[in-house]
Formats: sequence, structure tokens, C-alpha cells
Amino acid sequence: MKKRVILFVCTGNIFRSLSAERILRKYMKDNEIDNYEVISAGTVAKKEPADPVTLKSLNSIGIDASNHIQTKLSRELLAKSDVVVAMADYHLEFMKKELGYPNAILFNELVNKKKINVDDINDVIPDFLENKKKRDNHIKWTIDYIDKNISKLFEKIEERFFLFEDFALNKNNAHKNGYPRIFIYETKNVMAFMSIDIPSKSDGHILVVPKKRYASLGEVPNSIKKEMIEVVGKIGGALRKVHGGYNVLLNDGIEAGQYIFHTHFHIVPRDKEDDIKIEVWKHRKISEKEFVNLNERLKKLISKDQNS
Repeated sequence: MKKRVILFVCTGNIFRSLSAERILRKYMKDNEIDNYEVISAGTVAKKEPADPVTLKSLNSIGIDASNHIQTKLSRELLAKSDVVVAMADYHLEFMKKELGYPNAILFNELVNKKKINVDDINDVIPDFLENKKKRDNHIKWTIDYIDKNISKLFEKIEERFFLFEDFALNKNNAHKNGYPRIFIYETKNVMAFMSIDIPSKSDGHILVVPKKRYASLGEVPNSIKKEMIEVVGKIGGALRKVHGGYNVLLNDGIEAGQYIFHTHFHIVPRDKEDDIKIEVWKHRKISEKEFVNLNERLKKLISKDQNS
């Protein structure tokens, strides 16, 4: 079976992403995990040697990275990667704006669900060229931080990127709390099963998922999208016979609440006084002119995307 590829991204590929790559490789070797390839790259990655303090710090935890060769981030690298982990938010922005890649995630977002950076030396020590002691201490602290959190990072990668694919491949038949994964409906390319996140007054929350992993709905081939909608309709029709209705939801992107990066529909049965809150937001007051302008902006955005 093809190995899953994890790509770490920083700026120069001589400190943060290099350290994360080599530490995760060591973790996998120590734990006899052999179905992943781990690589790293930099958004700039000028030709320069790996930082000597970085190499020394890695060596102190049993990692020889003296053979490291810098790699410049490219669209080709992103296309071959299943998981892209950015060390800082400005790397996310670069990938999205310069390379058209929106699916990367922060290192710390995976480790502790916090949108904070793993800082570069010059992010926190402006005078790092003169202040060698502070600089060296920051490098050592960062490598220690990555090392201490690498098992949590890998655990979250397996859950948030590959849990549903492992369900489809029958490599994992249990939810993260140990409850069994039970397919309640299945077609050639689509599976449906219960989520373990069930509203307090509901008797179900069903997920409709393509068997092959696609991070975003826009990546799903039209034929499989059609199959997904047909499954949603089939399950929804059955629910309407015993419930007052149902909601169909899809979270696409971290800012939209996506947790598992394997696109899927949520089907939530609804009944009177079930206390489930959907579409709870403050309504914006908008003039007719603003409304028309907003429509025009969206039309242009969609047209531009279709033609790109």
C-alpha cells in the first residue's frame, strides 16, 4: 500500500521543519510504524547549511541530521503530501496565497488546538546575531518542545486525517472512545455510520463519508458527490418517517469548524423542543445596495474560480 506522506513546512528548512521531520521519523522508527513517509521543506530555503546548534541539539537526542539537504516548497511537494503541517501562521498564508493550497494545519493546532506558532529565532530574538546565548537556548527549547509533543502530534494526525479512511479500509473498527464503528448504510464509494457526538435530546447523529479521503468537498469527484447526496437522501427519507425533520451540515475548513480532514456530511434528526441550535448568529443589517454589491462580488469570485 502507498505510504502516507507528512510534510513539515517552515521558512529556511534548516531548523523547525527539519527538526520536526527528523524527530517524527525517529518516533516512527522507535515504534515500528512503517506506513508513512516524513519530509520537510521551506518557503524560502536559500542554499545554506543546516544550523549547527540544531544539528547538535538533535544529535543529543539520538538523531544524526548531518546529511540534511534543504528543500524548497513547491506545488509538486504539496500535491504529493497527505498531511501538511506548518510551523507558523505565515507559512499557512504563504501556501494559500502563493501556491493555492488551503489545507495545511499549524503544528500547535494539532498538538493542543491552539493557533500559536512554533517561533523562528528572529520571531522572538530580533538581535539574535549578537545574542548567541539567547539564540542557542531558543533552538534547544524548540527542539525539546517538538520532541515532547511529537507523539501527541502523530496521534492527532492519525485521528484528524486518517480515522475515516481507516474505517473504510477496515484497519480500524472503533471510534476514538473505543465504541465500535458500525456501518448503517454503505454503497460502492460511500459509507454512513453514527458519530459518537450525539446531541443530548437526540437519538442519532449520522455521518455520510466518501470511502476515499478528500480533505474538502471541492476535491470530491462529481460522481462520488452525487453518490453522497443520494445516501443523504436515502437516510433522510428514513428519518422523516420517525422524526419531525433533519438537518444536513458540512464543515469545510478549520475556521468553519472542520475537525476531521476527510470531508463528510452530518445528518442530525430533529424534533420539537430538542434544544439543538443550528444557524445561531447575529443577523447583519444590510442595505439593498450592499446586498446587490455582495451578490456581484460572489458571482465574480465563483466565475474566477471556475475559469482558473
